[in-house]
Amino acid sequence: MSLGLHETRQRRSRRFRWALMRWVIALGVIAGAGVFAYRTGTDLAERKVTALAREIVTLSDKAAALQQQNTGLRANEILLEGRLRDAQARYDKDVPSGRIAALLGQLQAKLDKGVELARLEFLVASADKPRECETVPATKRFLVQTPLYSGANDSVSYAKGTITVTAQGESAVSQAGHIEAWYDPAKPVSARFTAIGGRVIGEAGTLPLHATVVHGGYEYRFTVVAAGTRGFVQVTGDRCKYP
Repeated sequence: MSLGLHETRQRRSRRFRWALMRWVIALGVIAGAGVFAYRTGTDLAERKVTALAREIVTLSDKAAALQQQNTGLRANEILLEGRLRDAQARYDKDVPSGRIAALLGQLQAKLDKGVELARLEFLVASADKPRECETVPATKRFLVQTPLYSGANDSVSYAKGTITVTAQGESAVSQAGHIEAWYDPAKPVSARFTAIGGRVIGEAGTLPLHATVVHGGYEYRFTVVAAGTRGFVQVTGDRCKYP
């Protein structure tokens, strides 16, 4: 009886030790797995931190490069702005504008009409010299020639008949659409100043018109405007001693 009980206790003791051993082994495995997982996670975290640090360095380098590039572009922009200002200043200095440009245009127009360059140069050089002019300009009027009219009273003369002034214009149109004999003062007019010898000075455009004729030692300056009477223009001639 005692022997059987003793054997039973021994078997129970062995089973208990074996169960305890399995628990210890299981706990060891679990602990090992935990340690492995911890170390693996730590290693992955360290790798991620290292990768992020490298990415930060790369991005910082790119940002610095872009900043340097932007600084260079801004410097080039400032340089180009300075060159543009210098070019504009040179252009404003060398290229005439306003009344000077208009004057040069008039000089070129005179050259195109056959006026000698030497005469224009002489007139410019004499511009500041005092001029001897008649105190009262002579004003006359005459009929403008049109496709439907030319004849009596269609010219006037100056310088004792040595300069003849005529003009041609477009016919006026009535409200009914009929073409009239007199000219239309709102349309361009062509004026001719003919000196003895056949020299002709012509001016064309909308009124008023201006012209200068040098003849017989005098300079005649003419202005042609529309007269108050239908079909007529009025011309005023100023005579000055030619330098």
